[in-house]
Amino acid sequence: MPVGLPSPLPPRRVLLLALALFAALAGVAASALLPREARLPYADTQLAAAWRMERAMAAVLAHAEESGIPLTPEDLNETGLIGPEWTALSTSLGSVEAKRTALQPDFAALMVRYYKEAGLMPGDAVACAFSGSFPGLALAAVAAADEMGLDARVIASYGASTFGATRPELTVVDMLGLARQAGVLQFELLAVSPGGDRDQGGGNPLFPGEKELAARLSREDGVPLLDEPGLGENIARRLSLYGPDVKCFVNAGGSSASLGLLAAGAAFPNGLVTSPPAVPGGEERGLLFEYAARGVPVVHLLNIRGLALRHGLPVDPVPLPAPGNSPVYSGRGGVPAAVPIALAVSLALLAAAGWDGRRKNNRRE
Repeated sequence: MPVGLPSPLPPRRVLLLALALFAALAGVAASALLPREARLPYADTQLAAAWRMERAMAAVLAHAEESGIPLTPEDLNETGLIGPEWTALSTSLGSVEAKRTALQPDFAALMVRYYKEAGLMPGDAVACAFSGSFPGLALAAVAAADEMGLDARVIASYGASTFGATRPELTVVDMLGLARQAGVLQFELLAVSPGGDRDQGGGNPLFPGEKELAARLSREDGVPLLDEPGLGENIARRLSLYGPDVKCFVNAGGSSASLGLLAAGAAFPNGLVTSPPAVPGGEERGLLFEYAARGVPVVHLLNIRGLALRHGLPVDPVPLPAPGNSPVYSGRGGVPAAVPIALAVSLALLAAAGWDGRRKNNRRE
């Protein structure tokens, strides 16, 4: 061998160094490609909200049992929150699978996530528009607001799509009130409305007189009834009742007041919306667009199957999952487990290559 040229590395050491390099590269690839799921920093608040929602549901069920209100055959999880298909409060067709899906307590955990991502802080006002279609989502939205110290301001509609809170003796207003009486939820009920077409009742030819029924229920509940001459006036009245300091608008269900009468309302995105689509003009464009035009974050809860699939929640589960076991408590962040493993393997191979070199040098000496 010519003088001054380094000795070639032994094949064994070359192999160890190559394997160390491969392990390091594998770690880099894992860091870039593998999903990094870490528990969210507010996961404890999410879990507390989910348990709060479960207690609210228990208060509704206890009342149904004590009052002799029979559960429907479709109420597979025996909650008391799945009403009959057609009653005097039924306004439109609804999916019973979606109604059951919305009863998972982890929807309250999802609402905490939405509120946090919307930048809400304790004391912020949340305007809530609830139809009777998804009573579970009404409980979820308020439970999450309470757990975060938010000011929930509610306007609820008696009308409900099929299998929602369709019982006149157990409306969505009753369900919220029962949870408040049990000390589980705190909120301000500003007003009620008939729901249905143009928020004036109607839509169910089998049971005429929905508006009159809503008027009677509002008197019994001691809450003002919205009875504006047109939908535009109804929307304006709601905006006035909610007040000028609203930091987030939550809509659960497909009420005319929220969606409006324009085709754009039906296409409004689901979930948390901070970058809304183009806002149409007109006084009947609905609260979703009214608040979007003001730059207020909107949480739109309507396509429940889509929301569940997007966030890893099971669709129509029987039994209902216990709180705390869904992906809504996690987000991207942290380091995939493969990365430290690859780093440890790479370091071990480098150490082995170094030890092998020292051993050969000692033999030469």
